[in-house]
Amino acid sequence: MKTKQRRIFERVVNPLLIKHLVSAHGYDGSCIASGIPIKYLKYFKMVSAQKNAKKVRYRYRGVSKTMPNGYVYNRPQSFCHMNFADTFSVYYR
Repeated sequence: MKTKQRRIFERVVNPLLIKHLVSAHGYDGSCIASGIPIKYLKYFKMVSAQKNAKKVRYRYRGVSKTMPNGYVYNRPQSFCHMNFADTFSVYYR
C-alpha cells in the first residue's frame, strides 16, 4: 500500500471500522460495519480500491426527506440513493 493510502487507513478508516464494527456474537450476516457517516465514504473507497484489498460492497442508509429545493425524496425501504444517504454500511462481497 502506498504511504498516502496507508496513512488514510491508519488515521481514518481503521478507527472508524473499529468504532462501527458489527458485533459478531449471534450475528451470521456478512456486514462488517454499519452506521458510518457518509462524509467518510471517499476514504473507504480510496483504501478499498487497492489491488490487495478485500472486496467489499457499500450499502447506503438514510431516511425519506425534503430537499432544500422542495423535492420530496420518498425512498423505498430496501433502497437509498448515495446522494440522499446519511450513513453507509460495509459488507463482504
